[in-house]
Amino acid sequence: MAPSTAPAPSARHARDLPLSNYKMSERSLHGDFGIRDERTALPNPAAHRHEYLQIHVQLAGETQHAIGDARRAVTPGTVCFILPYKTHFIPTVPGSRYYILNASLGYLLPSLDVDALDLQDLPIERAPELAPFRFQEQLDFRLDGATLAQVESLCREIAAEDARRASGSAILIRAYLLQLIGLVWREYGEALAALAAMPASGQARNPALARLRAFLKDRLDQPVSLTDAAAAIHLSPTYLAHLLKRETGQTFVEYLTARRMSLARELLLHTSLSVKEIAFRCGFSDEAYFGRRFRLLEQASPTAFRRQLRQHGPC
Repeated sequence: MAPSTAPAPSARHARDLPLSNYKMSERSLHGDFGIRDERTALPNPAAHRHEYLQIHVQLAGETQHAIGDARRAVTPGTVCFILPYKTHFIPTVPGSRYYILNASLGYLLPSLDVDALDLQDLPIERAPELAPFRFQEQLDFRLDGATLAQVESLCREIAAEDARRASGSAILIRAYLLQLIGLVWREYGEALAALAAMPASGQARNPALARLRAFLKDRLDQPVSLTDAAAAIHLSPTYLAHLLKRETGQTFVEYLTARRMSLARELLLHTSLSVKEIAFRCGFSDEAYFGRRFRLLEQASPTAFRRQLRQHGPC
């Protein structure tokens, strides 16, 4: 979401537009979290999706949110939650005020070992924090009075900590984010629980991608081609490539590289393995090439990334 005066596209039109598929490094200064307001929001004039969680807090101005198959009103006090890879668009109107908060899944919920593509079907008991993201298409989350004032105050605190990035900032930002989600839960918990109790309709929405993730999980240290992966999950290479592009906006190589880099970040965070060993475990036989690819995505070398984690806390 970013400055634009174009009308919100219909859900069908949004799906038909060429989609940008943003990485955190393209929209935030850091690889874990970023916050912007109406003064600093980046241009984004059309339907898009991104590889991270997003929260949009509308403080002034009225617009609409095209998300998935739904189109919902956005008024002052509306909080919008967007899952990774969910097609959406919130056009800006003149005079609007808002905050956009971007967070990687691993940052918000470090202990949740679930692929971003599986979040829509995650049982609410495993991660109640994600329920507003899951049911955004069914609910309007509107706050007012003291609750809205508290959310705006939290956004200011988050922005200050994100600018400061001192020791403890990462922990405080996460705590404020969870508090924001908790305030929405306090207002809409009954509705969220009712939606979660309804029979699941999307359990088999992407069984082919679930099989692909299972196939790749223990093979990230090995050479894997599109043909290999397609044969393992009983699809043609052409169809698998099309499926990945449609669901994630990525080619097979981009998807595989993203999963390898996700593993690399985890190993840098949670182990004392050398960068060379991490490169090998993530499928890179050339440490220097691994370093270049990592820097391209994270704007920091693996060594600098690890050092930042130790100085400022987990990303």
